[in-house]
Amino acid sequence: MTRNISALIGLLICGLSYAQYDIAVQIDGLSCDDELLLANHFGDKQYLKDTAECSNGVFHFKGEEKLESGVYLIVLPKKNYFEVLVSVNENQMEYSFVADTTLKPKKMKVSGSKENELFLEFNVFAVEQSLAAAEIRKEMDAEENEKKKESLKETLVSIGESVAVKRQEIQTNNPGLFIAKLYHAMSSTELPENPKEMDEEELKKWQYLWLRKHYWDKLDMSEDGLVRSPVFHNMLKNYFKLYMPPLADTAIMMGDNLINRIEVAGSKEQYKYTIHFLLGYFEDAKYMCFDKAVWHMAKNYYCAGKAFWADSAYVEKMCVESSKMEPTLCGQLAPELMMPDTNFKQRISMSQINKPVTVLVFWDINCGHCKKEMPIISDMYDSMTNKNVEIYAVYTQGDWEGWKKRIAKDQFKFINVANAFGEDKFRAKYNIRTTPQIFILDENKNIRFKKIGAKDIPSTVQYLLEEQGVVPKKKEKSGAE
Repeated sequence: MTRNISALIGLLICGLSYAQYDIAVQIDGLSCDDELLLANHFGDKQYLKDTAECSNGVFHFKGEEKLESGVYLIVLPKKNYFEVLVSVNENQMEYSFVADTTLKPKKMKVSGSKENELFLEFNVFAVEQSLAAAEIRKEMDAEENEKKKESLKETLVSIGESVAVKRQEIQTNNPGLFIAKLYHAMSSTELPENPKEMDEEELKKWQYLWLRKHYWDKLDMSEDGLVRSPVFHNMLKNYFKLYMPPLADTAIMMGDNLINRIEVAGSKEQYKYTIHFLLGYFEDAKYMCFDKAVWHMAKNYYCAGKAFWADSAYVEKMCVESSKMEPTLCGQLAPELMMPDTNFKQRISMSQINKPVTVLVFWDINCGHCKKEMPIISDMYDSMTNKNVEIYAVYTQGDWEGWKKRIAKDQFKFINVANAFGEDKFRAKYNIRTTPQIFILDENKNIRFKKIGAKDIPSTVQYLLEEQGVVPKKKEKSGAE
């Protein structure tokens, strides 16, 4: 008997140390024939974490390791769900939730978790205020008296403020809890008084720079759990949407500063997510020259060995691609081209073109888009004096006779060259995969604009000529004109 009791105690101790979380959920209206899922937020997505076991009408999510902090979802059979908070600093063996299938906060009960008691308290309050606000809006829609309408509007504003105050109260009274970090990150940043008298433009600029500088002040950059909530992703997205100008160098500076701050503070999940997010964000950006920002992320994080989570094959592929991008990034000296003209006797050096602006075009006689773009380029060239601009057009394929006939037929009067002898590795130098490709070079043959349409060439050329002082700036028309 003694031996059996000792064995039982050993099994119990082993069992207690073995399980790290056991979240009990009871849903009135569901039985053990139903399925409950546990998912977690991660950035702007949700991921399945666990499927519940059920006994006597109570669902249990169990695991051998503690769940990481974050905002989780308990998903019912009809895919409706309610959110719960998980903290690594709480005993996750004691989490217990009771609800019904309506999932109304007022009908829920929580035990074993201070985080979720506070979370439920706030949700009950927020729903009550939301219902009150909905009634006020109905009254406003029906009200014709402007004074009463204004009074109702003030009531509506005060309801919104009361929700923010409640969130602030929970945050202030519970420092150190995950919910406090979550709510602090969600709180708005108030502008201070401007330091001096400013005109409208100065004030706007000062406010913009101040808000950009202090945007992240309320985010705890040491807290991994914030990535497992919608908050961190939304902050990232809004920061670059609101404060990033369409300039690659500024975007790079903003991204590096943020990543460095997170690295110092210590959240590996925020560090990882920010680098991953920015690579995709810069890739999707439609701004000129933003491949420089993509290249920067690849070279300085992935290829530098800082993307500790990334697969080695993926990193290698990314590094190969970024090395192909590097020679033709905006600001770089355009790689030299010295290619034969239509007679195949004379080689023409692009670097020796002595004009303030050079338009470099890669094209093909059978490319559908080229057939539309090249006549526009030709007409533009014919309409200019060409004292300040030259076009260096590179034929990318091998139908030499077809190329010559096309030039003669359409009377392309600019410089026409082709890689007739296969000696000039233009595809590797300029990473040419599609045509047409247009690069605009300044007087020093630095790449200033790229991948633009033919119709954009005149304004781009004008900008460069004005910038270099070759021609006077055009006067902007006044409103009266």
